[in-house]
Amino acid sequence: MAAASPSGTRRRVFGAALFIPLIVLFAISQPVAQWLLMPLALVMAWEFVSMLGMPRPLRLALMFDFLLFSLPAPLITGMEATAQMSLLPVFLALGGLVVGFVWMSSRNRLATIFIALLVLCILAARTMLGLPDGHLALLCLAAVVAACDIAAYFAGRRVGGPKLAPLISPNKTRSGAVGGVVGAVLVSVAVMTWLPFTMPEILVGAAIVAVLAQAGDLLESALKRNLGVKDSGTLIPGHGGFLDRFDGYLLTLPVMCLYMM
Repeated sequence: MAAASPSGTRRRVFGAALFIPLIVLFAISQPVAQWLLMPLALVMAWEFVSMLGMPRPLRLALMFDFLLFSLPAPLITGMEATAQMSLLPVFLALGGLVVGFVWMSSRNRLATIFIALLVLCILAARTMLGLPDGHLALLCLAAVVAACDIAAYFAGRRVGGPKLAPLISPNKTRSGAVGGVVGAVLVSVAVMTWLPFTMPEILVGAAIVAVLAQAGDLLESALKRNLGVKDSGTLIPGHGGFLDRFDGYLLTLPVMCLYMM
């Protein structure tokens, strides 16, 4: 396969550079990261309903639900103290309603699975941001997922070979998938050693994260192909929308959240 075109690579690098301020804000403090989750969740929810072409009333209802899902952890803690009960069952029930609305309005199985995972992803992120140093743990996960994505992109372009899932994403190769796992493992050694994990746990965990991240990528690719769209949005040059960058967290975030709890 031919190497990546310089213009395409430059667009991807420029698009990735736009995330640097976001990463800095996440690293500054946990409260800042907690409040940043809300606009990110709303943007991704909007991209989803736009791709699906949902009726306006359902769009507004889903956006409001995602606003509730992404409320900062301290606010949820205060609400739970007032109510003297955990609100997790309430949010899970609300998430179930969102999934039901998407299914009833679209009858699209892929879209229903996708929105269910997106709800779990946002709830997992909010939960992790309520844990001690949770924002730093999220940054470590982001570094590993990004390393997987970058390594897979360049390994696939340079090595080529058999396609990974030609009916879903024709540009992805098996060599790229392997390169993604290798990249994720190498970066995990550098960024995750401060977490309360042993080295074998870090290495195995990074490999699992890489596989799950690529599975999430394929799921979003399948959904976009099903809906006849190329990208989830146009906000990020060379990358598409925010969902196109965060699909790697659909499976990895809930799994890491469960492991850390």
